[in-house]
Amino acid sequence: MKTDLTPVIPAVTIQSVSRRFGKRTAIDDLSLEIQKGELLGIVGADGAGKTTLLQMICAILDPSKGRVSVAGFDSVRHAASIHAKLGYVPQSYSLYGELTVVENLAFFAEIRGVHGPEFARRRERLLHFSGLGQFLDRRTKSLSGGMQKKLAVCCALVHEPDILVLDEPTLGVDPISRRDLWTMLFDAHANGRTIICATSYMDEAARCNRVGVLSDGRLLACQRPEHFGTDFEASVKHLLSPSVSIPRTPVFSPREVVGEAIRVVELTRRFGAFTAVDHINFTVARGEVFGLLGPNGSGKSTTIKMLTGILPASTGSMEVAGMDVATRPGAVKGRVGYMSQRFSLYTDLTVDENIEFFGTVYGLGASVLAERRNWVLDLAGLAGHERKLVKTLSGAIKQRLALGCAVLHRPDVLFLDEPTSGVDPVSRDAFWRLIAEIARAGTAVLVTTHYIREAEHCDRVAFIDRGHLLATDAPDALRRRHGGAELEDVFVALMTAGS
Repeated sequence: MKTDLTPVIPAVTIQSVSRRFGKRTAIDDLSLEIQKGELLGIVGADGAGKTTLLQMICAILDPSKGRVSVAGFDSVRHAASIHAKLGYVPQSYSLYGELTVVENLAFFAEIRGVHGPEFARRRERLLHFSGLGQFLDRRTKSLSGGMQKKLAVCCALVHEPDILVLDEPTLGVDPISRRDLWTMLFDAHANGRTIICATSYMDEAARCNRVGVLSDGRLLACQRPEHFGTDFEASVKHLLSPSVSIPRTPVFSPREVVGEAIRVVELTRRFGAFTAVDHINFTVARGEVFGLLGPNGSGKSTTIKMLTGILPASTGSMEVAGMDVATRPGAVKGRVGYMSQRFSLYTDLTVDENIEFFGTVYGLGASVLAERRNWVLDLAGLAGHERKLVKTLSGAIKQRLALGCAVLHRPDVLFLDEPTSGVDPVSRDAFWRLIAEIARAGTAVLVTTHYIREAEHCDRVAFIDRGHLLATDAPDALRRRHGGAELEDVFVALMTAGS
């Protein structure tokens, strides 16, 4: 009886690899084998080296030391062969915003050498399983974030690569699109593809065959999710926690926490014929953490921009900190803090210069600003780094610095627009502890998020879709109302019921 003794070549072999950028070591003596057909998740704190590792696997970056081989090809000597073997979806994916969905697919097929009937066959399959068939002629820049990510995956798969590498593919994507994206990945995996995916979401990592945990460029563990222990998420966070600085922040002085901080009545905002926010009503109490959750384009950011006086309402009324926003927008701005999705920082200024700028804008005197500057430095873990340019900081530290700058003036209301997007799970937990502390001191916090698990930290949540509020209640009450279902399942049920 004949047996095939041909050795199986791993999809990826990484041997004692290091990668330096000047004096900084991004990957430090890392070794790893990824088998053909494996679905590997990679998790780690911000700056752990995830993107650097993926780009070495894709032969975009060369190792400073050691060797990477992909499908038997050396990443330095045979980069072109590796590029032909894999598809890569980076965080800032390379779609062309002015091109339509079908034009982007055609472009990537052309540069990959996929033509004629073969391209037509693949295009139809990709459009079918991504759900993008009805958006063929829509410009990519007009798509929601979730649809753009699905298109990016389709463009990476158009040449049917053996290996698919994805860097945070669900970053900034709503839960429904997140489920759709993972359905696409499972389909590709079931068809024999090797998939390597960096993610900030522990529930996504738990779906992988194995999970690699990175910290400061070192691989701390790589094993099946069930081998991490009975609580996968807690075990991974425990591994990561030494690498993430969680400051002990002094609590704000207690303040009065009785009464309403926000009142919204029949609030509407139209852009021409398009209604972004449609007759919504809600209140937020002082000291309450209120979550506004919905898919991309649901009206969350538009609502915050109206409440902060950035956008005028078309109809309806809104009061913030006891003041009418329509008649006193300038006075309202002095009573609120606002942290946008991009953290509202000036990246070409130093840490100190950012704090001074925001303190001056809020009218803080020199002595008060000096005291609160020290508080922000402690909050962000930046003592000793005051003269560093913000653009050199990690995402998690920028996040805490932005929060500190937003509350320098101790606002009555704090608006946070997707503040944890792209932040690792340990830093995300630390950030929510800071939010709770700020709320306990009497500040009302209105926060938008795509990550449904964060809703568990809110006193109440409101689900919004296409400008309509679908439900508003405490997380426990919403689950009970839907038979004890998980909050993400409640969200999906509410969104799909109206579609």
